[in-house]
Amino acid sequence: MEYLAKYHPKIKDCLKKYPHLKKRLEKKINYILKDPFNLGEPLKYNLKGLRSIPFAKNFLIIYIICEECIRLQYQEINKCGINCSNIPENTVIFLYFGCHDSAYDTSIYKKI
Repeated sequence: MEYLAKYHPKIKDCLKKYPHLKKRLEKKINYILKDPFNLGEPLKYNLKGLRSIPFAKNFLIIYIICEECIRLQYQEINKCGINCSNIPENTVIFLYFGCHDSAYDTSIYKKI
């Protein structure tokens, strides 16, 4: 299945903070879209429903696979702000990228 990328507005903030990583991020996102289930690691506990994948040195990309979110009914947990009925299930929503230490800070995702 071919997956589509959708970007949460928080990604723009991340790009402003790390503009030198833009091209590498685009390449990594295209790589993730080829097989988002097997490339990313499912997160647990209060980040359940999100996935992470290492990026650059000490960075992570956080994303949601809509197909998985809908199937497992994670919409209430994720609160990604996207109306699931308006987008195809084969969409991957990229929420955040940044330093490993801040990527797991749950306060970031409460603002999303």
